[in-house]
Amino acid sequence: MTASSDRVVVRAWAPGRVNLIGDHTDYAGGVALPMAIDLGTRVEGRRGGAVIRLASTATTGAATLATHIDDPAAVTPPWARYAAGVVHELAAAGRTVPGFDGVVRSTLPLGAGLSSSASLEVAVALALGFDGTPSELATLCQRAEQTASGVPCGVMDQLASTSGVADHALLMDFAAGTVEPVPLPD
Repeated sequence: MTASSDRVVVRAWAPGRVNLIGDHTDYAGGVALPMAIDLGTRVEGRRGGAVIRLASTATTGAATLATHIDDPAAVTPPWARYAAGVVHELAAAGRTVPGFDGVVRSTLPLGAGLSSSASLEVAVALALGFDGTPSELATLCQRAEQTASGVPCGVMDQLASTSGVADHALLMDFAAGTVEPVPLPD
């Protein structure tokens, strides 16, 4: 974070991911081997105020969200539903959701299978001040995606984004609930 004259500028970044093995195994209690990549989503802005305003450089349509949202799936524009899901889940977890005025920038191509939605969710949660463990953050963002999209997704994408380690894949055992960094060969 960097200081400014009136409010602190917050910069949060979360990576996308590729999956080496184990697609669709997270919600079936299997094993997967994803890894975070150097493409991702940055949310930058200032906390404060009574609403959350987000503009995206990748799509048209800015979003103005309340700090308490009952139905994230009804939010427009559609890309903002993922941010609204995060706001909904933060409030449902009893966390204070601050107002925010910021911009979303992503180097992830949308719809390319690199987990752009999970990256957006994680970056928004961090920008709004989430302060739990990587596993707690991933679970909150998984619920946010489920609430926003209506799809009962697993947690692999969010875990890869919150738990990624440079030059490592992540061995995820969903039955055991473990995530272990595995060094990549040179």
